Amino acid sequence: MILHPASRSRRMGFPGLAAADRIAAALGHRLDDDYHWFRSIAPDGSEVIDAIVVGPGGTWTLTMAGERGRFARRNGHWYRWNRSTESWVPWDANPITAARLAGRRLNLYLQRAGLPAAVEPILLPPNEMDVLIEAGETIGLTIERDVERIGALVSAAARLNPGQVDRIVALLDPRQPLPRLAQATPNG
Repeated sequence: MILHPASRSRRMGFPGLAAADRIAAALGHRLDDDYHWFRSIAPDGSEVIDAIVVGPGGTWTLTMAGERGRFARRNGHWYRWNRSTESWVPWDANPITAARLAGRRLNLYLQRAGLPAAVEPILLPPNEMDVLIEAGETIGLTIERDVERIGALVSAAARLNPGQVDRIVALLDPRQPLPRLAQATPNG
């Protein structure tokens, strides 16, 4: 996997950078150089996205966020387990929303550039966070903390051809030299 330098718009001391570096190293052992890793990128100057993976398997945003505790999605609503009352109470799912919005922002950015805009968001919660989702509930993202499973998910099926990957990489990191962009081909 090719690691691209972090965005200059990154704030110093941004939480999760060490975690992002560990995840990049672990994914780097699983994914070949057809995949690209971007850390702390702010496409079009919007809010920073923790990490982006682009490769033949598609475009993925990774958000390293979460809270300690147990959380559940039931009947379209989010709940947090309150240990003191031993009951589920309503929860404002900020980490879930942040991960979904990161994927949506990148989706819109790629769409405006005329590139394949299917972006899959992934939330990498801390070990102290347990998220339960009832069967049939859809939340618009994948919640996964196991890096091996993330690597398998990202590389499961080829969705982008090399020309599309190169164009997305060029958009996210214009400093990257991309010789395959020189020729124009149909569906490329």
